[in-house]
Amino acid sequence: MRWRNVTLVSLVVVAATAVVAAGEQGRRPHRWWQSTDVKALLELTDEQSASLDKIYRKALPKLRESMRRLNAEERTLSQLVGDMDVEEIDVTRQIDRVEATRSELSKTRILMVFRMHRVLTQPQRDDLDGWMERTTDERGAAGTRTRRR
Repeated sequence: MRWRNVTLVSLVVVAATAVVAAGEQGRRPHRWWQSTDVKALLELTDEQSASLDKIYRKALPKLRESMRRLNAEERTLSQLVGDMDVEEIDVTRQIDRVEATRSELSKTRILMVFRMHRVLTQPQRDDLDGWMERTTDERGAAGTRTRRR
């Protein structure tokens, strides 16, 4: 059971990353709890859906800001690595900044997932886990077919 929870957290973290990335690129992020199919599969109540949306909306600004800062820190690191006149200690310090920002982003995502999990029942979490695995498998298979062409 513990591995299922770890798997679910991992899948939702990946989904949250996609949500933030979609938001950064100007696309509307997919809110699985608002999908008619997922709501039916999980038998989500209107109250649960509203709670999940509230958790998401509360976390989204911090996720976006952390993602923006992470991108900026990574750009700076790339520039430093490309500069042969830079001292190793400067690169090390920038790596620390990148990883601290990445850690903050991850912490925000995982806390969002944790809060979302508390809204769902165990059977709903199990069903969500299955849905996410199928969705990930389908996307992976579609990506493989596209790359082979």
